[in-house]
Amino acid sequence: MPRIVDHEQRRREIAKVVSGIVLKGGVEAVTIRAVAEECGYSTTIVCHYFRSKHEMLAYTQRVAWQRGLARIRKASRDGKDLLACLDFALPITSPRWQDWHCWLAFWGQTPDIEGIETEWSESSTVSNDVFVDLIVKAQARGEFDPTENARDVATDIQVAINGIATLVAIQRSDWPARRQRVILRKHLLRLGYRPRNQEPGMTDGTST
Repeated sequence: MPRIVDHEQRRREIAKVVSGIVLKGGVEAVTIRAVAEECGYSTTIVCHYFRSKHEMLAYTQRVAWQRGLARIRKASRDGKDLLACLDFALPITSPRWQDWHCWLAFWGQTPDIEGIETEWSESSTVSNDVFVDLIVKAQARGEFDPTENARDVATDIQVAINGIATLVAIQRSDWPARRQRVILRKHLLRLGYRPRNQEPGMTDGTST
């Protein structure tokens, strides 16, 4: 009896290969043939799961940002403070940096590609919604003034985190984990953040 292959699992396996190719050679290095060779599949098999290079890239970046948001949501469910939750958004580990690299590379695509603007919009909107939820919870804990507009604060934080990631992309060696955390904390304090502890969110950087 032939082995049943989980369709979504296979797509995620291919996406992992695509992400690695993007990390090494950029979006230009991604082709159906290159992905097939790296996976050890025929191009026919790869095309069974993805109709085009752009569909592979869109799916790969979607997996990347969903994985990042899942880390943040888990930290929130675990009762961590705001800065500790946001720590999981920073590209301070190799796996997180690879996700950010893939996401930033995808943003360099032309908007003329079918469906790409929808992907851009969804990733930005969903991320903002997650940050709004973090701010609302932080306000309930007394970490932010409850009269502040949670959406506005969340957008400011989203801009800060995206900015840090962009600077890391330009010169990663200049942005070790501690510097990223210090800059983010300073930005939050300027927005009115009231830390519960002296050094909230200053983890050792070993989490993924």
